[in-house]
Amino acid sequence: MGNDQLIRREVAMFRRRHWFVLLLGSVFVGWMIWGRSSSTAAELSSPLSPGQYEITTTSEGFERTAVVHIPKGYQATNPPPLVIVLHGGGGGADSILNHDNWAAKADQEGFVVVAPNGLPARPRLPANFLANPQVWNTGQLREGSPRSKIDDVAYIRTLLDELKTKVPHDASQVFATGHSNGGSMTFRLGAEMSDRLSAIGTVAGMLAIENPKPARPLPMLYVYGTEDPLLPLEGGESTLPWGTRTTPAVESFLKTWAEASGCASEPKVIAEDDAIKKVRYPSTNNGPEVTVLYLKGHGHSWPGANRTIPSSMTGPNVSKLNATDELWSFFKKSVE
Repeated sequence: MGNDQLIRREVAMFRRRHWFVLLLGSVFVGWMIWGRSSSTAAELSSPLSPGQYEITTTSEGFERTAVVHIPKGYQATNPPPLVIVLHGGGGGADSILNHDNWAAKADQEGFVVVAPNGLPARPRLPANFLANPQVWNTGQLREGSPRSKIDDVAYIRTLLDELKTKVPHDASQVFATGHSNGGSMTFRLGAEMSDRLSAIGTVAGMLAIENPKPARPLPMLYVYGTEDPLLPLEGGESTLPWGTRTTPAVESFLKTWAEASGCASEPKVIAEDDAIKKVRYPSTNNGPEVTVLYLKGHGHSWPGANRTIPSSMTGPNVSKLNATDELWSFFKKSVE
């Protein structure tokens, strides 16, 4: 076979692989927990009425967007709590609001919920699930990369400042939660922005910053599926849509977070059955505690989300827990 024929064959093989990856990516986007739904949010206006609105702020020279859900019965004269919800890598605000049921929960309970959008990995180029996913700077990004230089904590602070005037809410009841990469960002907010938060919760996230030192400890609920293939219980290498990564054992970073929060380094089992093991890291000084729900046999999916994820992608989706209900209940109790 001549060189020309070899080149043509390799080009053809490349094209076939390329189209296969694109096809796989399109299916993956449709099913994955990070998948985005089309935005129907209007511009934020005054006076506010129930619905979803887009709010744009500028942080470090970038225009950042978020979707704010105003619940039914909202009254600016009686400011309700605020929940910040952070999407996973490659996702967007609409997904965590609508598929993970935070908008519906806000309407049911009467709180405001805001879902910021992360910037793409290459922040000056358009977002693309496979080639340029929207992510958060949790401490996991490659040092020196363009995205690692952008301070997402500063952005969330700016967003809260904007919301303070545009969407009146109770500043003494501001909570943060997230899924996967967004859950990892929630850890970082708890470490670097505890002065603005009342409690935090995370689903399938990890602590990615070294030596966290929150200004004040916060109550925390951590929800984790023991069969998560993207964040293995014992740590090690896992495969994501964008490549492989190595993560520490879950108990290892939870111990680090517990100690940083003024809690004991070893947890106590509070309750256990066939589906869930609940443990708590007790405070050493009568302060906030860290609570963990281990969902037995569950994978990486947000428990209780209104979508079905193939187990070949994210592991088993078997838990009967509704993570959104559980987190909101935890947040309410944390300020009682």
